[in-house]
Amino acid sequence: MEPTNRLYYDDSYLTQFTARVVAVGEYRGRPALALDRSAFYPEGGGQPADHGWLTDADSRQRWAVQDVQSDNGVVWHIMSDDEPLPTAGNSVIGQIDWTRRFDHMQQHCGQHILTAAFIATCNAPTVSFHLSERSVTIDLAISTLNDEQAQAAKAWANTAIWQNLPIQARFVTPTELAHIPLRKPPTVNEQVRVVSIGDIDHSACGGTHPARSGEVGAIAILGWSRQRGMIRVEFVCGGRVIAALHERDRAARGAAAVLSVGWTELPQAIARLQETQQALQRELTQTQRELDALRATQWYTQTPPVDGRRIVTVTLPTASIERLRSIAGFIAELPGGIAIVAGGTERVQIVVACAADTGADAREILAAGMSVLGGRGGGQMHLAQGGGGQPAALSAALAAMVERAHRD
Repeated sequence: MEPTNRLYYDDSYLTQFTARVVAVGEYRGRPALALDRSAFYPEGGGQPADHGWLTDADSRQRWAVQDVQSDNGVVWHIMSDDEPLPTAGNSVIGQIDWTRRFDHMQQHCGQHILTAAFIATCNAPTVSFHLSERSVTIDLAISTLNDEQAQAAKAWANTAIWQNLPIQARFVTPTELAHIPLRKPPTVNEQVRVVSIGDIDHSACGGTHPARSGEVGAIAILGWSRQRGMIRVEFVCGGRVIAALHERDRAARGAAAVLSVGWTELPQAIARLQETQQALQRELTQTQRELDALRATQWYTQTPPVDGRRIVTVTLPTASIERLRSIAGFIAELPGGIAIVAGGTERVQIVVACAADTGADAREILAAGMSVLGGRGGGQMHLAQGGGGQPAALSAALAAMVERAHRD
C-alpha cells in the first residue's frame, strides 16, 4: 500500500479535506480506514493523535475518528466498533477536531520553547517528552532543579513566546541539514522535517505547530520531581494555562473560605494551623503516654503473680509499634513484670519486655510465639520484638509465649 499523503505537513491549520478510501480493515483489533490523503495527525513523537469525523461524500453518513495511528507510512483512522464503514474507493470528507488540534499545537510548540529555555538558562537538555490530556512533561538530564532555575527558564520561554517569532516547518536535504544547528541529531536519515522557531530552536520534528510563537500564549510550570536520576518538569501552555489557573484559584479560594481568611493570607493561616496541629499532637502524645502508663500499671496489678512474676498479655490492634514498645516498657519497669504486647490487624506485631529481676529472656519468649505465628523477630534479653506470619494464629502464639515465660 502506498504511504498516505500527510496534509498536515504543509498546513497545520487545515481542518477539512476530501480523500478516497484506499483500504478498510483493522488496526490492532479495531475497525480502521486508510485514505489516500489525510490531515489527521497520527500519534507519535510524544504528541497524541487527532480526533474528528469522516463523512461519506454521497450518503452524508458520518463516522467519528476515535484514534489515528501510523504503520509503515500508512495512516490508519480508527473507527467505532458498531458502525458499518465505507467501502474502498468511496470519497469521504475529513473534519479535524480543531479544539483538540490547536491545543496540541500549543502544547507541542511550547515544549520546544521550554526545552530551549532550560538549555539556555541552566544547560539542561530534554531527554524525553510526553503530552497528556491534562499537562505536558519533559525529563531533563540534570539531577536537581531549584525554584530560581525554574523561574528563569519560564521567564525565558515566555519572553520568546511574546516576541511572536516566526515558526517554519519544512523538509530539508542532507546539504541543508548540515548547515542547521539542530538541538539534537535526527532519528531518521531520510525525509528529515525541521521545525525552526526564530533563531532560538531548530528541531527535527513531525508534529503540528502554529505559524508564530505568540499563538502558544503562555507557559506555566506546575511543578517538578526527581524521576530515575533526572528531573521531570510538568507544565501547561496556552488555553491550559487558563484552566490550571482557574483550578488553582478555585482551590485557593475554597481553602480560604474554610479558614475564614482572604486567599492572599492563606500561607500565614496554614502556618498557624500547622503550629496549632503540632502543639496538639505533642499534647496528645504526652497524654497518651501518661494514660498508657496508668493502664500498664492497672494491667500489672490485675495479673496475679506466679513465682514472683506477673506475665501481662495485652492486645491492642490499632496501636503503633512505638506504643507497643512504650507499654511493654512500663510493665517491665515494675517488679517481676513480663510484658507480651501485641498489635496490628493485617500484620501482627509483638513486643516482649522483661524486668531485670525476672531473669527471663525476652528473645526466647518471643521465639516461642514466632514459631507458632510463622513470623520473625529478635532483640536483646530484656526487650525483643517481631511480627508477620498468620494473624489467625495470634491467640495460640500468645499462649505459647505465656507458657514459655512461666518455664524460663
